[in-house]
Amino acid sequence: MKIVSVDMRVTPMSGSWLTEKVIANPMSPFPEYAERRSSWYGTMTSGLVSITVEDGTVGHGFVGGGRANAGATLIDDQFRSLLVGKDCFSTEALFDHLTRASAFYGHGGIPMAVISGIDIALWDLKGKLLERPVYDLLGGKGTPHLSPYLTSWNPHAIEEFGIHDVKIAVPYGPAHGEAGMRANEAVVAEARELIGDDGFIALDCYMAWSAPYAREMMRRLESYQIAWIEEPVMPEDIEGYRRVGEVVNCRVSGGEHSFTLPQFERLITEGRIDLVQPDIYRAGGITGLRRIASLARAHNVDLICHGVGSPTYHFLISNGPVLSPRCEYLDIYDGGSAIWVLSDDPRPADGQLVLSDAPGFGYDINPDAFLDGATVAPIW
Repeated sequence: MKIVSVDMRVTPMSGSWLTEKVIANPMSPFPEYAERRSSWYGTMTSGLVSITVEDGTVGHGFVGGGRANAGATLIDDQFRSLLVGKDCFSTEALFDHLTRASAFYGHGGIPMAVISGIDIALWDLKGKLLERPVYDLLGGKGTPHLSPYLTSWNPHAIEEFGIHDVKIAVPYGPAHGEAGMRANEAVVAEARELIGDDGFIALDCYMAWSAPYAREMMRRLESYQIAWIEEPVMPEDIEGYRRVGEVVNCRVSGGEHSFTLPQFERLITEGRIDLVQPDIYRAGGITGLRRIASLARAHNVDLICHGVGSPTYHFLISNGPVLSPRCEYLDIYDGGSAIWVLSDDPRPADGQLVLSDAPGFGYDINPDAFLDGATVAPIW
């Protein structure tokens, strides 16, 4: 089935606890940017790629990275011409065409985020044309439902979703010294009291820590039974990942801000991470993550995607619990009135996340997301 058009809609993202609360990040050492991530993110935009084929069927894919305005330029300047007239089922070939054609200006970043949205739209198309959910095209469900952990600042969400495993966005890093360490421990202590002894706690460090800081912080948190620390150092600091893994008493994860297969190979083989966490909207969509999954299997490393949404869940459920024992559920609506850009947004109930058997990813465009003045939920 030939592709006849490729379009991209852009809409602003709203603020939320993700952008407005104190969360450790690479800009934390600079006081003017330490209080809110929105102070240096600037205005983020969400992008929805829509690909139409000859019979009028349309597939939709979301672009990650929060810079959809820039991504739309890539589609207009180059990517559309590489897609129109091609077979929508040729996802492997089209992925290679797009990644190799954009190599001269970027292996990753905005180009890969746009390629991710394109690839997701193509898989949505394939499912709709074949009248099958995407997870069936990937080999079927490896488990009847997904087991989510919750990333949220809202304790009521734990009761709402029936989840007792949480990931905390830690507020402070090395720039905040002893006071920051005490504050981090207080947040973890509160979470442990809330979820009890049986739930697990993971820490999202968002590229803000260092090996010495991680060693001391994790020494203080040893009694709280931390499951893993996520992104303790900057993505390209492979030696830093290795050093962190040598000095902490829990698992180390990474990959949210990695884009290409060689980057993930270095994280796993040289950085020695225990858990790889690619984002399907940044690291190549379904096609890119299938390649990363093969790498993770070869090295006996778990793969739990960063982020939420139907494409993420379809991919993870097809992996089965040996490779992907959990999924993340990020409460993107907590603290805001924004809406999601797509019509279907699976949410956990009683500690489980269940997917429908609707064709493709089971979603369509949410028309309210693109009305004048609308802002969408801040996922990137």
